[in-house]
Parts: sequence; structure tokens; C-alpha cells
Amino acid sequence: MSVEEEIVKLEGLTVSSPHAISIEYLDHRGRKTTKLVGNASDENHIKSQHRTYEFEFKEPQFVSAIQFHSVDYADGIKANFTCTYYPSGADGKAQVLSSGNKWTVHINGFVTKFTVEPPRKFLGDQLLTSVQIQGLHSQEFAEVAKQVGAAESFKQAALEKCRERLSEVTSKEAEVAGLEQQIVEKSESLEKLEQRESELSAAVESEQEKLEVTERAVGSKKQELSEFSARIESASSSIEQKTGERQQLSTEITKAKAELRELKENINMFPTEISGFVSQGASNIRRYSFLAAIPIIIIGLVTVDLFSKASELSHLENLPANISVWEVLIARFPYVLVCGALIASSYKLARVFIGEIIRINEQRLNLTKISIIAKDVSDASEDGLAMDDAARYEHRTHLKMDLLRSHLKGYLAEEYRYSKKSVATPEQQSDRSTDEGEA
Repeated sequence: MSVEEEIVKLEGLTVSSPHAISIEYLDHRGRKTTKLVGNASDENHIKSQHRTYEFEFKEPQFVSAIQFHSVDYADGIKANFTCTYYPSGADGKAQVLSSGNKWTVHINGFVTKFTVEPPRKFLGDQLLTSVQIQGLHSQEFAEVAKQVGAAESFKQAALEKCRERLSEVTSKEAEVAGLEQQIVEKSESLEKLEQRESELSAAVESEQEKLEVTERAVGSKKQELSEFSARIESASSSIEQKTGERQQLSTEITKAKAELRELKENINMFPTEISGFVSQGASNIRRYSFLAAIPIIIIGLVTVDLFSKASELSHLENLPANISVWEVLIARFPYVLVCGALIASSYKLARVFIGEIIRINEQRLNLTKISIIAKDVSDASEDGLAMDDAARYEHRTHLKMDLLRSHLKGYLAEEYRYSKKSVATPEQQSDRSTDEGEA
């Protein structure tokens, strides 16, 4: 018989496997506890208590596993299980943990009865819903014995075929070992050839790299030569540009020196930076404007109140007969006097503050005018005079102090006249020095 036929026969062999054992094989089927075997109805659920629930077979059965299904038990809760083995009559005991609301016990033996004792639990509504028994009936064991015998014969035949195949495989392995030895020898020769090839390739690559380095060096030198040529051309154009810039800078320097000389001549003529005075004046104007706004607002409020209360006088014809118009007017006279006093005092305060604002603006304008006049007078007085720097500064300082003194008195008083200060000319100073030397 060939191996393929043996495989077909082995595939056709069926061996009985454990299945569910129904309630018909148990004794005391009228008990509520026994009705849990294979139960699928909610009516057969029983309340779980901490006591022993017993299940007894009519005759010994081969049990592989038992599952006790429950409700409201957390995972990891222990339950006590016992069973009575056949034919020894020995008792087997075990503690099993719940998982997914069920306890599972693996027995794999003949038993006549078994019990389960759920754990004690004080909270919740715990129920036992069903008991599932997996195993084989005692009547099925004759068929199982036949199946086991057939499987044993198949086992012996398969072992014989395996021994034959093993001897064939051993001989083939020896042939494979010889071929592998040849492959190793050929591989060593091939490795030597590949190593030689790699050495030659490395030598070629080395020479090629040297050639590339040489070519890059030649290209770099050519590029440097072109860069030097460009630098020479750029330097030539830069020299011409710098020459033009130097001439332009010389012209600008000459102009700057002339401007500097003019600035030195005009220095200390009069304070041109009046930012401190201007900022203080602006601050005073804001303060006086705020203070002037208060009486103006008071005037407006009182005026509005007077006009609104004056409208009540239009209803004098509705007065009682015993009250005259003059009594009403005399009663409102004190209120009118107070309002008039408020308006008059607020007007005077507002006028004072507004007058201060106008005076500060006039001061700022006068200071600006004095600065302009001082500059113009100084330029006009020095025009055409041969004066050195010391005499010019003395002349300007004298004019500046006179103008500032007059400004502090009341901004160019009417009796002010410019009194020219005698200043010695360079010729007079040289003559004076000569006279002193002779003396």
C-alpha cells in the first residue's frame, strides 16, 4: 500500500470527541439543581447560595470538562468543586476561579457524581443559570475502542513507512553532503577569483581617482588664472573709480570745512534748542486747559438748569388763587442769585486760565522772534568787519545777554536800545602790542 493510500485511510478515520451530556443521563431530574444541566431558559435560574449543589449520574460517565454559568460574580472569585471517580470511589477536590461569569473544571475521567459550592457574597443578586457537561457516554466506549485499535494499526503501518523513508532520506543526505562538499570547493575557487577581480577593480579605481584629482587640479588652476585676470581687471577699474571718488571726496571735504567754519562762527549766538521751554509750556497749557474746563462746564450746567427751571414759570396761570406771582418770583430770587454768583466766579476763573494759556503761547512766539532777530542782527553787524574769532564771540555774547535781559524784563521793552560795545580791531591790537613791547 502506498503512502498516499495510507494518508487517505488515516483521513477517513473518525474518533469520537467529547460532546455535551444532556440531563437524561442524570438522576433526580425533578430537582431545580439538576434542571440547570444544559439549561437555556431563564425560568430555571436559581438563586446562588453558599451551600453544596450536588449532581449525580444514573451510571458512570466519562467527563472531560464542566462549566458552571452564573450571574453577578466578578472575575477571580473562587468556588469549591468535588467529584467521585469510578470505579475507585475516590473523591477529587479543587478550587476554581471564575472568569466571564463562569467556573470551568477539567476532569478527563469517569465520575458518578459531582458537587459545586459557590462562594459567600453579601451584596448583589447572584444566580446559577446553567451547567454544561462535556464528555462521552459509557455506551460510546465500545466504538471508541474500535477506533483506537484502527488508529493503532495505522500507527504501525505509518511507522514502517517512516522507517523506509528515513533510510532513503539518509542515503540522499549522504549524496547531498558530497554535493555540498563540491559546492564548498567551487565556492572557494570562486571567492579567490572574485577577490582577484576586486583587487584589480580597486587598482583601476585608484588610478581613476588619481586621474580625476589631476583633472580637478588642472581645472582649479585654470579657474584661479581666470580669477586673477578678473581681479586685475576689477582692480584697474576700482583704481579709476577710487580716483574719481577721491576727487569727489576732496570737493565734499572742502565744502564741509567751509560749512564747519560758518557753524563755528554762528555757535553760541542764541539757544536754538528750546525744547525744554517748549515742553514746559505745553505741559502748562494742558494743565490750564484742564483747570479752565471745570468752570466752563459749571457755567454750562448752571445755564442748562436755569433754562430748564425757567420753563416752569410758563405755568403760573395754574397757581392757586391765594398765591401771587410775585411771591413765586421772590421765592426763586435766592436761587437765581446763587446761580449768578456761580456763573460770574466760573467766568472769572476761566478767563484767568485762558489768559495764562494765551500768555504762554506769546512767550513761545516771542522767544522764537528774539532768536531770529539775534541771528539777523549778528550777521548784519559783522558784515564787512575785519574781526578775529575772540572779538566776534565777545560781540555775540554781549548782544545775547542784552536780548535775554530785555526778554526777562518783558520781551524787548520799548526803551531798549542796542549799545555797541567798542572792540579793538586787529590793527589796533597789533599797535597796542607794539607799544607795550617798546615800554
